[in-house]
Amino acid sequence: MTSPSHTNRWRAFALLAVAFFVTTIDLTIVNTSLPTIGRQLHFAETSLLWVVTAYGLAYGGFLLLGGRAADLLGRRRICSRPPRWVPRSPEVRRS
Repeated sequence: MTSPSHTNRWRAFALLAVAFFVTTIDLTIVNTSLPTIGRQLHFAETSLLWVVTAYGLAYGGFLLLGGRAADLLGRRRICSRPPRWVPRSPEVRRS
């Protein structure tokens, strides 16, 4: 029989693995779309590096902001419901 702390460790590990996978896929999508971004916005190849850098910095900044908000306001409050500015469907509003 497994102890609760052992189970929680595996849950935390699974959450971190999924978060890492999503981050990797997200940056892969940006790198894959670089040729299209360069053609549509008439960027030089040397300027495309700044697209990835800016995206990574913004992504990391929002991760830090979300982590700090969870520290200040509580994890459940931040993670259990969407922010007020996110539009919701009428079915969700009723509950």
